[in-house]
Amino acid sequence: MTTDRHQALQILVNFITNAVQAVKVRPAGERIVRLKVKQDGDRVLFSVEDNGVGIPRENLQKVFQHGFTTRKDGHGFGLHSGALAARNLGGQVSVFSSGPGQGSSFTLELPLNCQKEAVPDHSSLEPTHELV
Repeated sequence: MTTDRHQALQILVNFITNAVQAVKVRPAGERIVRLKVKQDGDRVLFSVEDNGVGIPRENLQKVFQHGFTTRKDGHGFGLHSGALAARNLGGQVSVFSSGPGQGSSFTLELPLNCQKEAVPDHSSLEPTHELV
């Protein structure tokens, strides 16, 4: 796979960090964070699934918006910057949740081979140290 490893890892670390936070509501022996990778034609899908707090239907469209957060200590930058980074890599991010208490699944979809060199537009990206 040809891609910007730093940007892809930034997105995935953000997904994993959020999943770890989301499962803290569960007892220690019942916390599940699952990582999946699969190829779908000329795309590669990286998914992070958890059995945590889940996402209400009305928030599913908002999670990638700049500044949106449901956590008291959150800033709402991580998922937004991840969505921008995915676009710069020729891919996209998506989210699925059946609702509160049902966990969630975040997916990064990237092309197997980038047709053009991705040049990030740093003017619209958040600082890379903001991962959650």
